Amino acid sequence: MFVPVLTVVILSIGGRMRMTRTEMLEVMNSDYIRTARAKGLSERKVIYKHAFRNTLIPLVTSLAGLLPSLFSGAIITEQIFDLPGIGNLAFQAMDAGDIPFIMGYNMFLALLSVMGVLLADLMYAVVDPRVKLTD
Repeated sequence: MFVPVLTVVILSIGGRMRMTRTEMLEVMNSDYIRTARAKGLSERKVIYKHAFRNTLIPLVTSLAGLLPSLFSGAIITEQIFDLPGIGNLAFQAMDAGDIPFIMGYNMFLALLSVMGVLLADLMYAVVDPRVKLTD
């Protein structure tokens, strides 16, 4: 199970790391970072308290699509490594033309998409102090 998990992680982590790097470089050139440094804060505090928190906002947005993409990518991964799972069942259903199963699988992916967006919205309140959860 190590190699399939490693495959899925490597496929998804590269884009996230590049996006985090790009956002971090953009944030580090902001005025409030220069102001924090001018106030005499340590570089560690500037990076973790000011810069990285603002870098997390677009990253949380991109993580909303991660949950459904893991399951839709399972079709390919399970076929390559010949693993039994929902991806393998979905592939066999597509091959056999099992329309009800395929529609159920697509509904499952749609529900995962909704859950991913909901989790991302809830994480905004954790990451961004300007966002408040209200009634």
